Amino acid sequence: MFELALYGGAFNPPHAGHAQVMLEAARHARRVLVVPSFRHPDGKRMADFEQRASWLQAITAHLQPECSAELAVSRLERQLALADPGPVYSFNLLQRLADDLALDGKRIALVVGEDVARQLPRFHRGKELLQRFSILCIEEQPGVRSSVLRQCLARGETPPKQWLAPGMNPLNYGLYAVHGS
Repeated sequence: MFELALYGGAFNPPHAGHAQVMLEAARHARRVLVVPSFRHPDGKRMADFEQRASWLQAITAHLQPECSAELAVSRLERQLALADPGPVYSFNLLQRLADDLALDGKRIALVVGEDVARQLPRFHRGKELLQRFSILCIEEQPGVRSSVLRQCLARGETPPKQWLAPGMNPLNYGLYAVHGS
């Protein structure tokens, strides 16, 4: 069991697949930190950071009773991004957590899907990341992507209920369609 699982992403917007990953990560770690991206790595526009963090807090609060692990939302990426205008890399997040918590890197798992797991050697300091930290590979279920959800909302359609993250008010998806895309 890992001491900490770090689950980062845009969460733009968060959906049921993200919630499922949080629950699965909680089976493998004592604590799961959900870390929304402050800036999109590809420069894409995202909903307001605090809004996404707030949505994630509602989701983690809803999921917490189902988990023995602690679920928490972290604003660490924002803190690092405001201190340095460059990109915030996964390695830097993991290293900061290891330092702050005085944990051996192997006690911290980066939560990724299989697609990202294959790309890890090409990440910033990817080989070092793989040597120093653990990887927890979890696939999102159901097969919904934030991009598909955004397209549905942009067309003014109501997303299928199974796409919606538990704990997130369905009206927030409507707000996302107006302000977040």
